[in-house]
Amino acid sequence: MADDDRRWDAGQSQVDREGFRPSAKQIGAGAIVVALIVFVLQNTDSTPVTLLVFDVTFPLWLMLAATIVLSLGVGYVLGSRGKTRKKKD
Repeated sequence: MADDDRRWDAGQSQVDREGFRPSAKQIGAGAIVVALIVFVLQNTDSTPVTLLVFDVTFPLWLMLAATIVLSLGVGYVLGSRGKTRKKKD
């Protein structure tokens, strides 16, 4: 009989029993993401942008979204670069 009980419990992990509990870092990141989305969606007018010698008009939300994506990419690359450097020391 005890074997049957273990068989049914084997598929459940500790997280399944207690439910998902986000950490403070995850809650903070979620709040920042929501604030960025609201900020981007509220700025929908078009704005002139100078790219080197070209003057173009883009929606402001698109420029904000592109800036956020580029910033995250640079942060990811520079952050991962520092982690690999520490492992060599």
